[in-house]
Amino acid sequence: MAYRPLYKEDVVTDRERKNMIFLDVIRRNGPIAKTDIARITRHNIVTVSNYVEHYIKQKLVLERGLDVSSGGRRPELIELNADWGFAVGVDIGPQAVTAVLTNLSPKIIRKKRIARPQGHMEQVINEAVKLTQAVIKEADVDREKIRGIGLGISGVIDKQAGTVRDTDPDRGVTVGNYISAKSILEKELNIPVSIGNDASLAALAEKKLSLRIDDENILYMYGDVGSGIITKNDLFWGSSWSAGEIQLSLADADELGLPEWVTQSHFFKSRGLDMGILEDVREFLASKPEGTDIWGLIGNDPKKLDIKAVFEAVRNGDKAVTEIVEKTMNLLGLKVSYLTNFLNPEVVVLGGGIEHGGDYSVNCVRRIVKKLVMEEVAGSVKIILSRLGDDAVALGAVSLVIQELFAEI
Repeated sequence: MAYRPLYKEDVVTDRERKNMIFLDVIRRNGPIAKTDIARITRHNIVTVSNYVEHYIKQKLVLERGLDVSSGGRRPELIELNADWGFAVGVDIGPQAVTAVLTNLSPKIIRKKRIARPQGHMEQVINEAVKLTQAVIKEADVDREKIRGIGLGISGVIDKQAGTVRDTDPDRGVTVGNYISAKSILEKELNIPVSIGNDASLAALAEKKLSLRIDDENILYMYGDVGSGIITKNDLFWGSSWSAGEIQLSLADADELGLPEWVTQSHFFKSRGLDMGILEDVREFLASKPEGTDIWGLIGNDPKKLDIKAVFEAVRNGDKAVTEIVEKTMNLLGLKVSYLTNFLNPEVVVLGGGIEHGGDYSVNCVRRIVKKLVMEEVAGSVKIILSRLGDDAVALGAVSLVIQELFAEI
């Protein structure tokens, strides 16, 4: 259950691994007896007791009375001291920048969100730094107990160069230096900062905060922009932290002599977090708005159109909008099917806005997967909606900080 640290060396020691496992079990299940920690983690009770005593001395874990005995001495219960420290998670996303400050549960104490600036990647990173500083300033917590800041960044990360490249063609391809953001925050706030790809951190959040501890192989779909991969409880970053990109660079593909359908296919490129649904609905409304349920939902104002309104129109039986959305969901189902066959995950989590479609979204994808994926693979995979929604990346950044903190305790 070891995860790769980002701002220290890549190797996790045996002690760090046990710390992360034991403390995560306590966080998930507390108040809990040491015997139950041993049973869940499959470590002997002597080892568990030694580690727990260390946590109690550090005041990271608190004793909470006695459990009901099934015979013999009543076992002591322990739980995580959630306010022992705090963490900040920042989501530098394709559409918005979000910052949350949480305790170690993690429970959100303060949250701020702004629309993503439309300018250069460097400007976006600078605004994220300001938002981080603001959420810390406004939170009523002890500054000295803020243990770390995690940044989840959309785009292609280059670990060696310390850069992140925005790949949205509508904004223009720009490159920012995330090392500068890390340096500014660490220098001004004296708090360690760790970085990760947004979809990967969303996968980590779902693993840590919403899925069963036994779910070991997970694919998180961040719309059709990217994905996060967890295999054998290990978050897979790739060699430069960019694993999970599910689109190709087709801008200069003409010279390759590929069939025309390749450059036109949505399977090989992304149309954004909403998968192009809003663009297609706007195009439809520009020609035939009358008589559609969605026209009334947005008050006859196309500027108010968002993905929530689209899925509400689908639930209300708007046939025209449903036809548009279903075509896109089928394409997403195709992409999920291919990746499910390839990776054979236990769980596929649909997020990045897809979750607003509720049962409609997940059932569309399940239907395609059932038809296209090999029977043995399809029979073992669960396809579910994100339970963390718009906060998944920010909470994943927090989870990254917490697991690093647990490792080092």
